[in-house]
Amino acid sequence: MLGGGFHLWFGSFIGYQTMKTRVVFNKGTFELKTVTNKVLGLQRDKGLKPKEYTNYVLGTNNEWRYDTFVNWDFFPSIQLPILVYFKETQTPEYMQTKGSLGPHQMDRRDNGQMHWFPAFANVKQIREQFEAHGCTKVGSVHGEEFKRQ
Repeated sequence: MLGGGFHLWFGSFIGYQTMKTRVVFNKGTFELKTVTNKVLGLQRDKGLKPKEYTNYVLGTNNEWRYDTFVNWDFFPSIQLPILVYFKETQTPEYMQTKGSLGPHQMDRRDNGQMHWFPAFANVKQIREQFEAHGCTKVGSVHGEEFKRQ
């Protein structure tokens, strides 16, 4: 019962995010925007506006320059995407939070701020856009190069 409740909540959360949030690839920046429709999902997008709130972890805008990307990936994989991951150096170092999901568990490189958002869009298109805009990808989010042989 408890597991079913969690899955219902999580599915509802992803559905709501899918209806209200858009991933936008601008000429020089990547950002998350909010749909301006009054009735989400029941009509074509009439317009987009910047997210109504800043990044809830950092308090910064949800817009990042492509040249500040130091890694990106899909978790757990592009075949079964649940989260989209990227790491950037635009966020000032004093504001960066380290070790998302446990100290250095996911990306052990100490070179920027990690971000995660639900994979509510077509991840193959997101991958194509990351690549087309020259976003750096240095390796897996899991940090396999750090595992002991």
